[in-house]
Parts: sequence; structure tokens; C-alpha cells
Amino acid sequence: MNKLQRFSIILFAATLSFNVNASDAVANQDVHIGLASNFTEVSSSSSNPYGDYFRDGVRLAITDAKPQLDKRGIHIILDEFDYGTNQVKVLDAANKAVASHVIGVLGYNFSSHALLAAPIHQAAKLPMLTPSATADRIGRMGAYVHTACFDNAFMGKTLAQIAWTRLKVRKAAIVTAADCAYCVDLAQGFEREFVALGGEITVRKNVLESDKDFSPVVDALKRNPSKNYDAILVPNQELNAALIISAILKAGINKPFLGGDGWGDVGDEFFSVIGDSKLTGYSVSHWHPDLKSSRSKKFVKAFQKQFGKKPNDTAVLAYDSMLLMIDALSHAKQLTRQGLEDALSAIKEFDGVTGHTTFVAGGAPLKSLTLLSVKNTKFTPLEMINPMRSPSGGNKHD
Repeated sequence: MNKLQRFSIILFAATLSFNVNASDAVANQDVHIGLASNFTEVSSSSSNPYGDYFRDGVRLAITDAKPQLDKRGIHIILDEFDYGTNQVKVLDAANKAVASHVIGVLGYNFSSHALLAAPIHQAAKLPMLTPSATADRIGRMGAYVHTACFDNAFMGKTLAQIAWTRLKVRKAAIVTAADCAYCVDLAQGFEREFVALGGEITVRKNVLESDKDFSPVVDALKRNPSKNYDAILVPNQELNAALIISAILKAGINKPFLGGDGWGDVGDEFFSVIGDSKLTGYSVSHWHPDLKSSRSKKFVKAFQKQFGKKPNDTAVLAYDSMLLMIDALSHAKQLTRQGLEDALSAIKEFDGVTGHTTFVAGGAPLKSLTLLSVKNTKFTPLEMINPMRSPSGGNKHD
């Protein structure tokens, strides 16, 4: 299979009789949208390639938005740009997208990928929308670079407040993957807020995402008496974080752990590495399948019916982001790159499965996150935290 794959989802519009403005009189027009992701390789970030869930979330969104697309006479053609786990291939994928027929690209799931691709998209004036990259800088990289999720600053601030208020942490250790833009960004966001609250970072240890031996981390933690840190922040991606935590727990160090959305929302891969442990702590996520909102339950049911598996956060973020792009397409005056960009930039509010989003010029969207309790082998949703307020002390399972 070629790296540049193409498959078409043809949504046939029935013959409709309706009046439209001249600027909207577009019928039966093929619109190419790019999907940029790792579709094929097992990475050190996750033990499961994200491609299938990402692709499936997009496909379900197109199915659900069929009436909206039919009304505008749009046939979406999805062109896939696969970069595997190779950072250099991210640049290649972005350049291939620029040279292709696509008028917009959805993808670049990780912050490190999005940060590499963004300058290429900005220079070429090809709109890109990342569903899940949370690096603080992404929202400031230019008009043609869009993100559909909260940023690391909000995650780090929330985790610091949780550590301070719920766990009564006053001294913390941080183990960060130094070659991971997301990980470093999140660690810095946590430290800023934690120190501002009066806390102290007593242990800092860097690793690489490809590391397998974490004895230096264990040694660094053991050299400090247990009283010198009350919790351990591991702001890394799922597989890397799980390997680090597993090594620490096996060494007999059992402090509360803290993590970001990189840990995932369900933890199938995460807990398959850690096993049946005494792991406790908190993480944050964009969503959890046990959330009780009617829109969330409807999405879970539809995804399971169509694909025969439970959705994860990658799937739901792809779903919401594709619906956002379809909304822009349906309102675009012209189905061109600039037309899509103008329509995307004009959207100020959006409601999706993951909640309400308010878009802010020159920054990350304002969007709630889900606080998860991590205990033994389960993530349990506790409450939705709004960026305009601090975490509460109680549990509010939404």
C-alpha cells in the first residue's frame, strides 16, 4: 500500500428543489480533504497505531453529516498522508498535502507532529485542523493553523491545582520525555502553576520516548527520601508513561501519579503494561465513554454499531473535528483553500461530543476537560472542569 492512499466516501445527494444564493450554488462537487496521521506503525508513544480510530471517527462524522453535505452538493474525498512514526516523514506528508488537490487537512495528532507541519501549512495557505495536539504554541502559529482542543497550559494548571487541593501535595517529582514537545510543554505548565501555588519541584528527571531502561529514573527517585516528594508527574504519552510508572512501582515507590491526556481515556494499552498494580492518582482527558450526556451516549452507540469496537479519545476528537470542518465547508462561499479558511476562521462557537468550544483568535480554544481518577486498573471520570474556573473539591460525574 502506498504511503499516499486514497479512498472515496461518496455521499450521493438526492435531487433537491430549493433556492440558494448564487454564491452557494454548488452541486455535486468533489471536495478533497486530507487526513494526516500515523496509519501504519507501532510507536513508542502508543502500543496501538492511532490510524484506525482516527480514520473511523472521521468516517462516522461524514456519515452523520450526510444531510448537511447533500444540501450543499458536496462529495468528500479523503486523501490519506501517512507519516508513520518518523518525524522527517511528517514534513514529507505536509509537503505532499500542499502539492495535492486537498483544500484542507485534518490530523497531525501529536503536538510534535503538528508543530512540524504548521509552518508548511501556514506558508502554503493550506488550512490544517489538528484534533488533539495541545502544544501551547499551535494556537499562535498563524491564521491557517487551527486546533480543536484545549492546550497544555490549561492541562498543566488543572493538574497542579488537583495536586495542591485534592492530594495536598507540596513537593513533587517530574519525569519528562525531553524529546517530546507535548511532554515538555505540559511539564512546564504544571510547574508554573504549582510553584505559583507555593509548591516545590524537588526531583526532575529526563528520559527519551524510545527508552526502555528506567533504572536512572528509579535511582533518582530513591536518592531522595520519600518525604521530599508527595506525588510524581509523568506528563508523557501513553506507552512511555506506562513503562516509566511500571518501573517505579516495581521498585517499591508508590506515590500518587499525575498525567495528562497522553495517558488516554480508557487505558487499555496503559494498564496492559502496568498490570494489576496499586497505582493511584489523577489524569485529565478530552472525554470518557462513561460520560452521561445524551450526545456522548449516542456517539458511543453509533461507533460501536458501525465499527464493532468501543471508541477512544482519538476517535471522538476526530469525529468532532471532522464535523467542525464539515460545518465550515457547508458555509464556505467557495470550496477552495481560501474559502475553507475564511469559513473556519468565522466559527466562534461549536458544540460536539466532547463539549462546547469557544474559539479565541491567536490562542487555543476555551474548552472543558474531563478529570479522571486513576486507581488500580481503571480510569473513572469525576468532573468536567471549565477553563473559567478552578477544579472543585468534590466529585461530579457528568
